[in-house]
Amino acid sequence: MRENHFSLGSFLMNLVFPPRCQNCGKLSGMDLLCEACAAGLHKVGEHPCRFCGRDADRCRCDYGRNLLFEQNVSAYYYEQTGRALLQKFKFQGDKACYDNILAPGFLKRVRGVFSGIPFDYIVPVPMYEREKGRFDQTLYLARSLSQKMGIACRTDLLRKVQKTPPQHLQKAKDRGENVKEAFLACKKNELQGVCILLVDDVATTFSTLNACTAALKAAGADRILSACLMTTAGRTKNQGDAK
Repeated sequence: MRENHFSLGSFLMNLVFPPRCQNCGKLSGMDLLCEACAAGLHKVGEHPCRFCGRDADRCRCDYGRNLLFEQNVSAYYYEQTGRALLQKFKFQGDKACYDNILAPGFLKRVRGVFSGIPFDYIVPVPMYEREKGRFDQTLYLARSLSQKMGIACRTDLLRKVQKTPPQHLQKAKDRGENVKEAFLACKKNELQGVCILLVDDVATTFSTLNACTAALKAAGADRILSACLMTTAGRTKNQGDAK
């Protein structure tokens, strides 16, 4: 049985600085999220679509027909608390949002779905080289998975060679064209026949993952599977078609 040890220092710290929700800042007892924010963090269910990684009632991938990669997994939905946490992580560099709250679920989902797959490398979706002065949240995700899974993280196998307008500002039908030929695979001799776990922060139309997959496969990679921390899927089927 695990023993609970009383710590006077921790007790006094909690009196002076009571724990607050890492999302909204309200008092949260001993939890990382308050009750309301915890309820707003929506996880992908245990039996999602085997192609896009979304729950069946949110799947829009048409049985994977338009996906170039073999399979995708996502841990959370990019809505409500999930959206807020990811924006703090991505735009403010708040690593605690990921490390303390989101990382365990992401790692569990990736390990569970991809158990037994012989990955050679983990490759993050790269940002445009001239933008590399800012925090790279996707690289952080990839390195986190690499450390926990014991798979080499490679940042030298895929480059973004074209600056493109942000995907979230594009209409869904235009996103594929927006990133077409924006990525270039490197070191082709090291890509022959390999199995790659491609990592990104958010999956929407999968256009970016498709573009990266096309570049890697053209260079000789054999299997490409992907893992995204979150996925968008605004409405379930009983709420009407997703936009």
